[in-house]
Amino acid sequence: MKKSNQTLFPNVDYRIYISLGILLLVSLSFLLYQYTRHVDCDDAKFFIHADEYVINRVFEYQDNTKGAKSWEWDFGDSTAIDRRQITFHKYKKPGEYIVRLKINGNCTHEKMLTITSISQETGYLPIIISPNVVTVGENIQFDADKTGGESWEWSFGETSRTDALGKNPSYKFKSVGEKKITLIVNGDVEHTAVKTIYVAPKAIKAKQKIDIQSYEFEKQAVAFSLPRGAAQKDPLVDMLQYIPVSPKSKSKKDSIIAEKKAPEISNEQFQLLLNQVAAQAKTKDDFKDYLCGNFEIPVVINDKKLMPFGQFCQNIMGKKIKITALRLNKDSKNCIQNINIQYKVKKLMLWVKD
Repeated sequence: MKKSNQTLFPNVDYRIYISLGILLLVSLSFLLYQYTRHVDCDDAKFFIHADEYVINRVFEYQDNTKGAKSWEWDFGDSTAIDRRQITFHKYKKPGEYIVRLKINGNCTHEKMLTITSISQETGYLPIIISPNVVTVGENIQFDADKTGGESWEWSFGETSRTDALGKNPSYKFKSVGEKKITLIVNGDVEHTAVKTIYVAPKAIKAKQKIDIQSYEFEKQAVAFSLPRGAAQKDPLVDMLQYIPVSPKSKSKKDSIIAEKKAPEISNEQFQLLLNQVAAQAKTKDDFKDYLCGNFEIPVVINDKKLMPFGQFCQNIMGKKIKITALRLNKDSKNCIQNINIQYKVKKLMLWVKD
């Protein structure tokens, strides 16, 4: 019996079978490729290692997701994309950053980092660099060894206020004696650096000595003496007999009038009052007792702006603010003399410095 060479579908061109076979192989290859690159997007495991989330501190980024073949790290600070599995990065400015990791080009995961400018390390104080003995009226340059700082507040011991801002200020002392220099970096009041220096009086150059022997007097000393006469009674003796005795003076204790001091207020209570001003629930008049009625005290804002307290209250009224640091300087009567504040306002869903 003769075998038939006819196919199952005799009217179909054999090239169609070849095309279908190639398409099947391509599909299987693609499925195999996708299977080898498959990642469970709900089970991504990436880590950020850091002792503290502060500026200029290097963080380690690592991903241990099963099946991951490629990585794209976006650190949220407009720096270049990093494509390594384990990488390192540091932030130069404080703020909130969203770290995005794209795995195998399709799975994206995010983590929020809050970077601060104040280190929480204990026992570390900035060092004040300056001479130990200076001269009154001399222009003295100061420096600090603290790296990574954003703000410096200097007080040179002659006033109760902040005398200078910046890392390398210069100052001329107006009086002699021991002066206590203080430095606060990044608003970290708990780690205030202190150094005591001595301000010496200005040296006076000696004038040319006078030769007494060669000095010529206009007259002899005898010419200025009066002739001796008979002893006479002093007229003051009789006059003093008729002067009434003065009453006993009041003691120093009786003459001292107790000075009225301003009421006590903490930084936290002051901050709550400022938040109520921003919410239009309080006004500057509610601070009258703490400011001793002086609404013109200076307010240093974010280490950049300076304005009177009354104008500052008008500036924040109606805004949503977040205060990150606050420092009050008071005098001997507990009156607030100046304020140093750092805060942000919310604009378009973002917190930015005002």
